[in-house]
Amino acid sequence: MNHGSRNRIDFPAADRLDRSFIDGLPGIEFRWWEPLARHTTFRVGGPVWCLARPRDEDALESLMKRVRERSIPCVVLGGGSNVLAPDEPWEVLAVQLNLACCGLVVEDLEGGGVQVHAGAGVGLSRLLRCCLRSGLGGLEFLVGIPGSIGGALVMNAGTRDGCMHDVLEWVELMDRGGQRRRLNVSEIPGGYRSMGLPEGWIVLRACLNLRRTPVARSKAAMRDIMKKRRSGQPVECASAGCVFKNPPSLSAGELIDRAGLKGFRVGDAEVSTKHANWIINRGRATASDILCLIRHIEGEVFRMFGVSLEREIRVLESQPGA
Repeated sequence: MNHGSRNRIDFPAADRLDRSFIDGLPGIEFRWWEPLARHTTFRVGGPVWCLARPRDEDALESLMKRVRERSIPCVVLGGGSNVLAPDEPWEVLAVQLNLACCGLVVEDLEGGGVQVHAGAGVGLSRLLRCCLRSGLGGLEFLVGIPGSIGGALVMNAGTRDGCMHDVLEWVELMDRGGQRRRLNVSEIPGGYRSMGLPEGWIVLRACLNLRRTPVARSKAAMRDIMKKRRSGQPVECASAGCVFKNPPSLSAGELIDRAGLKGFRVGDAEVSTKHANWIINRGRATASDILCLIRHIEGEVFRMFGVSLEREIRVLESQPGA
């Protein structure tokens, strides 16, 4: 197959959705038919009808109210680190929070405690830099994980060394109509690879409980974690991280490896030879390639071991039969 035709972007002749929905919505950057490959860590994804970047939370609230009034299909893209976006033009509104929810404040509490208030659009690397500058520990396990606070909260990102639920005090949410709600950690279940937040709500910000830690100690912990990541994960490649959740008492990567699938390819989508639970984009992979490979892995693991793998990444809904 010719790679040029595989990656060509085809735009619809006319929008089926009405662009006039943006009238009277100040403080929002709109991009029409924006390629999602520019906004996902897999580096795949065709054009989306409209990409919206509200500049503050008031603009986000106005946008979400308009979305509800006009019944506009909408998806919150976040940092694009845990999603598979479709190849074909997708007639939805995609919302990014990196401008609206970008606050990052350190607060000292009476008694010696420290809290960090972080917006959902704050990148995890920026959060960790802030922690190092402020001499704060407790989030070292996030080093090397791409994406934003919002995505890390939704999936309860973490490792054996800790997870987001461990440090969470509260999270503030907004529904698809612009209504806000705050949940304390005691109201949030916090399971494996899922925080258990209400379905469909947008994460605005979170309050995290951290501790004063010598900078040298935090840096040493991060170096150790990154050394392990680089030795066992293809962190230098375009990917979405682990594709599947680990089944109870089992390792998804080990099952995929035992199925003989390391290095297996569909187009330019490949099961990593470093870590079998990672699919990497060798350069010109499409979402269709990746989804075909995911389904092949699921089928082979079930055929050989009778185990149904549960996906950790989110396949955006326009993928037929996803």
